[in-house]
Amino acid sequence: MAILAVAGCSEHLPNQPVPNQPPETFLALRPDSILRRTPSQQNIHWWGVDPDGFVKGYFFSFDSLRWTFTTRNDSLFALKLNTTDTTYSFFVAAVDNEGLVDPTPASLRYPIQNTPPSVAFILKSDVPDTTYPVASFQWYGADVDGDETITSFSYALDDTSNQANWKTIPGYARSVTLFKSDGLVQGNHTFYLRARDVAGAYSKTIQMPDTVKKTWYVREPKGDFLIVDDYQPVDFAGTFYSQMFDTLMGGRLGNLDVWDIKAGASPTSRGWYVPALINPTFIETLKLFKYVFWYGDNNPSLEIAQTSLPEFVRGGGKILFTCSFPELSTGQGSLVDFAPIDNTEPSYFSNILLPKDTVVAVDSSYPVLVRDSNPAIYLFPRGVLPKVSARIIYRMQASGRWTGQPIMGVKDADQPSFVLLAVLLHRFGTPPANAADFLRTVYGKEFGVH
Repeated sequence: MAILAVAGCSEHLPNQPVPNQPPETFLALRPDSILRRTPSQQNIHWWGVDPDGFVKGYFFSFDSLRWTFTTRNDSLFALKLNTTDTTYSFFVAAVDNEGLVDPTPASLRYPIQNTPPSVAFILKSDVPDTTYPVASFQWYGADVDGDETITSFSYALDDTSNQANWKTIPGYARSVTLFKSDGLVQGNHTFYLRARDVAGAYSKTIQMPDTVKKTWYVREPKGDFLIVDDYQPVDFAGTFYSQMFDTLMGGRLGNLDVWDIKAGASPTSRGWYVPALINPTFIETLKLFKYVFWYGDNNPSLEIAQTSLPEFVRGGGKILFTCSFPELSTGQGSLVDFAPIDNTEPSYFSNILLPKDTVVAVDSSYPVLVRDSNPAIYLFPRGVLPKVSARIIYRMQASGRWTGQPIMGVKDADQPSFVLLAVLLHRFGTPPANAADFLRTVYGKEFGVH
C-alpha cells in the first residue's frame, strides 16, 4: 500500500513544472469612458505585476507597431498636433525577469486639444519715440503644443481691420524690418503682430509701441546729409556744428538731419537714441544718407560705429568722424574694424591739459586747427596709429610739454570715404574760419560734395 501511495503521488512531482506566467500591465488612469480633450503635454504613469517573478521594464508605443523599451514607470510626452484636434492611442506592456512580455498591453486613447500660440516682444526692444523710415521688431514665439507647431507670423501696420493689411512671414522668423516701401511714411505708426499654429489658431495680437500714446513717429530724411550726435556733455557743441553746417553747406545740401544717439544728451532729443537692433536698424538708417558727420565726446560709441560704419562705407557712404578716444580704447578691435587706424597711442600725456592756442600741425593741405579760448578743461587727446594704407593729415605740434608729434588726423585713401579727427573739433574753433575750412575741405575736396 505504501508503494502504491508513492506511485500514485508521482504524477504530481515537479518533473512537469508550471510554465512562466506573463506579467500584467496597468495604467494609472483607468477611466470608465473616453477622456476629455487635454493639452498636448501628457505625463503618463504605468506599472506592472508578475505572478512568478518580477518586472524588469516596459515597452511602450503610440501605434502598436514601433515599440520603445524603458525601465521607468512614467514619462512626459509631447504629443504633436497635425490638425485642430488629434487623438493618440498609448500602449504599454510589462516585461518580466525572463523576458516574457505581457501579451495584452494596457492601452488608453488621449484626445488632444489644440492650444493657441503666444507671442511677445523681446524685452527692451521697444521702438524709439521717433525713427527714420526704418524700424525693426524682434519677438519670442511659443506654443505649449510645441514651438514647431507655429506655422507663421503675420504683422500689420496701423490698420488691422482689413485682412489684406496683414503680411505673413514663416513660423521660424523672429524679427522683421520695415522700410518706406512697407508703409513707413512720415507720420505716426503702430506695429501689430500675431502668431498662427498648425491648427489655424491665432495668438493674441500684440502691438508696438504698447504705451499710452500707442504710436511712434516716423520722420523722412530732409536730404542726403546726416549729423550723428554722439556727444553727452551739455555745452556749445551741438550749436557749433549746426551753425557751422547751416552756414557752409545748407544751401547746397538742403536741410540737415541731426540724430541724437545718446538719450538725454539734449533736451530736444525727443527720443532719438540708438535702436535696440543695431543690425539691421541702425545700419539701414545710415544707408538713407550719402554723407555723415559723426561727432563724439571722450567716450564715443565705438561698438555701434564698428557694427554700422564698415557697411555704410562699402555702400558708397562717406563719413567724417571726430572724437577723443577714451582711456581704455587701446587694444579694442572696434577701432581697427571701422576706422583707418590700427590702434591709439598709449596715454603718456593724459594728465596734461591742452592749453589755449595749441596748434595741430598740418601734414597736408588741410587748414591749421587752433585750440580755442574756451576755459573748459581739455586733457591731451590720444594720438592714433594709422594703417599702412592711411594718409596722415594732422599731427600735434611739437612742444616741450610732450614728446614727439602724435598723429591726430587720418584719411583712408587719396580719394577717401573715411576721415578721422582724434580731437574734439569744436574745441579748435579759433579762428572759426579754420574749422569751417576744415569741413569744407573734407566734404568738398575729399568727398566731392558740390
